[in-house]
Amino acid sequence: MWLRIVIIMLSLCVTSPAVSKEKLKVAFGNALAPWVIPETHNGIIIDLITEALEPAGYEIIPLYYPYARRIKSYKSGLVDATCDMNINTIQKEGLVGFFTDEAYTYENFAVSLKEKGYQFKHLNELGNLRLLSWQGAIAHLGDEYAKMASNNPYYREIHDQESQVKMLFRKHIDVIQLDKQIFKHYRAKIALKGKIDTMVKVDRFPLFGKSPNGFLFRSSKIRNKFNQQLKRLKESGQYDAIFERY
Repeated sequence: MWLRIVIIMLSLCVTSPAVSKEKLKVAFGNALAPWVIPETHNGIIIDLITEALEPAGYEIIPLYYPYARRIKSYKSGLVDATCDMNINTIQKEGLVGFFTDEAYTYENFAVSLKEKGYQFKHLNELGNLRLLSWQGAIAHLGDEYAKMASNNPYYREIHDQESQVKMLFRKHIDVIQLDKQIFKHYRAKIALKGKIDTMVKVDRFPLFGKSPNGFLFRSSKIRNKFNQQLKRLKESGQYDAIFERY
């Protein structure tokens, strides 16, 4: 009798499914390669949060939105966390949640065609040019940038950063403002299609400094766990390995 009970218990242990992970819906950008690549559900930012939290028992469910919809999705409770957050954005958008330690850093440049001959020293010099930026830049980059952009009648923001790069090389605008990794990625991608010459020389102006970013979580428990795991990734070398993939 006891032998039968032991055998039944052992078979249940073998056949029972593994403990399921807690699902986390996370809002990511939809045009931010190589930081976020929706087509393959990876990229630097997705890999960071996945490799930090999945070992801790969480399954990342990525949802891809333009910037404005990302903010709206978080405010309306459709997601558990959102990326590309900093103190400026959280305050200006009136977001409530638990902000992580710095997880990654964008390095934004003003990029123009070399033939234009620009020699920018200060971002105010962009104030009368056709400047095309990424959606949410005014909220994200501080008061000085917001003042310049608000006073520029030709300033525009779009969520599709591949279009930013295309419009620069087609000479539809004077300057684009974007992260150096994103520019490099889309410049190469557009070149492969052979329809637009992206190999002409450009100038890059580091007018904006580096932009530290992290995640905003609804749960303080998960935010704290992410911070712990982020430290582990950095100490183990796994953090640097994620960047090296892209």
